[in-house]
Amino acid sequence: MTHHPDPLTTAENELARLRQLIARVATWINNPNHDPTARHSLAQHTGLPAPRTTKEHQP
Repeated sequence: MTHHPDPLTTAENELARLRQLIARVATWINNPNHDPTARHSLAQHTGLPAPRTTKEHQP
């Protein structure tokens, strides 16, 4: 008999993985060491909030 993983456990594991991915992307977006245009574009493309700006990066 084949054991199938519990669907709820599978969904919870996938949700945890996606949360980690989003956290890593958000950290990258908010890192001022990266190009401001790339950070803004990635935020816009992923639907995440725009990067925080510092005085040196404000127009």
